[in-house]
Amino acid sequence: MVKGLYTAYTGMVNEQRRMDIATNNLANVNSSGFKEQRSVSQAFDDLLAIKIKDLSDAPATTRDLGIITGGVKLGGTYTNFEQGALKSTGNTFDLALNNSIPTSDNNNVRDNMLAGGNAFFATEYGTDEEQNILIKYTRDGSFTLTTDGYLVTAEGNYVLDTNGNRIQLDPNLDTAIQPNGNILQDDALVATIQVASFDDITLLERYQDNSFIIGDSGATVVGTTAEDAGASVHQGYLEGSNISVIDEMVDLITIQRAYETNQKVIQTEDSTLEIAVN
Repeated sequence: MVKGLYTAYTGMVNEQRRMDIATNNLANVNSSGFKEQRSVSQAFDDLLAIKIKDLSDAPATTRDLGIITGGVKLGGTYTNFEQGALKSTGNTFDLALNNSIPTSDNNNVRDNMLAGGNAFFATEYGTDEEQNILIKYTRDGSFTLTTDGYLVTAEGNYVLDTNGNRIQLDPNLDTAIQPNGNILQDDALVATIQVASFDDITLLERYQDNSFIIGDSGATVVGTTAEDAGASVHQGYLEGSNISVIDEMVDLITIQRAYETNQKVIQTEDSTLEIAVN
């Protein structure tokens, strides 16, 4: 019976963690370029239960009771990189990446989840102890200009060009950004926005909620241009999140019911244990 309490407890902990992930997705449904996070549950390793010597069997004998599981746990999380819908804003420095990947279907879901988002803006968010530039990658292209003309993210991080340098523009000139990432002012090429692509985007590590870093994962940048990434840059647009509100709400209801079921199991086990003790 104590084993039953533990198994139900692991189920409740697992559902609580799944709830945290689902609610975080819902909280970011309106965040530009946000990529859905999903979870995978798995069972603990199965164990062979052996009946102890309680005098119900012949002396000096044991009897196998069969295989039992230790409950369930969160096996891991992964990111759905499928592209979100583009929405027009008309703002000069709002940029969206379009990978031209078709809507996912039953046969190519995984391909669309990965290829649909293998293009990222590169931004500088600080330096390490050796003064090396720290770079994070995002699909959120809601950029602005500082008073001295630097192109920055909403958090104030510098947007980088294909050479890894900060992009500085003349705030007094009209700016046109081409699909290949070229930035023109007075018809003159000023810089080219870096659009990074990776050999395996599943190795990218989440940094906060809306961006990614390479970290120690082993992901490798294989391209720095929109052409390399098979993407195009759209000026005056932002990419929406790839969250389906309906799907997330259904998941939340399912998680809540599973949590309540485990609660009832614990209550039943507790009542049975109380009777047995008394």
